[in-house]
Amino acid sequence: MTLKSFLIGMFASFGLAWMCMIAIPVAKMASLPPVKMSGEEDAEYYERKTSGRILNGAEIYASNGCYTCHSQLIRPTYLGSQIFRKDIAGVSNEDGDTRRETHYDDYAGERYAQIGLTRMGPDLSNFGHRAEAYAAKTGMTPEQWVVAHLYNPRNNSLKLGEQGEKVDMTWSNCPSQRQMFKKKDLNGQGDSLALDIDHEAMTQIVPQEEARVLASYLLALKRDSALPESMNYAPKETDAN
Repeated sequence: MTLKSFLIGMFASFGLAWMCMIAIPVAKMASLPPVKMSGEEDAEYYERKTSGRILNGAEIYASNGCYTCHSQLIRPTYLGSQIFRKDIAGVSNEDGDTRRETHYDDYAGERYAQIGLTRMGPDLSNFGHRAEAYAAKTGMTPEQWVVAHLYNPRNNSLKLGEQGEKVDMTWSNCPSQRQMFKKKDLNGQGDSLALDIDHEAMTQIVPQEEARVLASYLLALKRDSALPESMNYAPKETDAN
């Protein structure tokens, strides 16, 4: 084999793999058409919109490496069903909750598809729904709950069991994002998202804009829109008559 034929073969081998694995998928994902829906029951097309504060939150999510331990991907059934797993997608394991397989349209509008590198922590595909459920048990607003979790993921007061008992979270290896918070002087009633108010010292710990934007992004993670190509566990409507 000559050097020329070797180089041609090498570049052809790597070039073909690069084109099939990178170039073609990127080109397709860069210009996705709207999802075609059933014209009888729905509008003809569905296009998910993501903008503003949520996109900014996605950038903060990526820059802090959250994708390293958290996935945003529920595998399709032909690759091994994951929908039944606790907290993998929905709030409960009963039909009619928010569970469904991931669809490419779920990432529309985002700069990166945050599918994740590993799953050391829970999948966040439908974290917005779970955060609302967790917050309701603790008497907090969803934003207050998420902000408190960002400050201290090992806070045992944030997650309550079926009987209202505290769930041990000291095992969590999720890093605290305390760099996103600041101690400020207490003025009036204080910030509605303040984590700890010391009335004697007249100080409070409040989330900075970065934490608030990240919380908005996390609460927006609700991949529950009914799409034709996804297995959807929502029950079909029945005729009352």
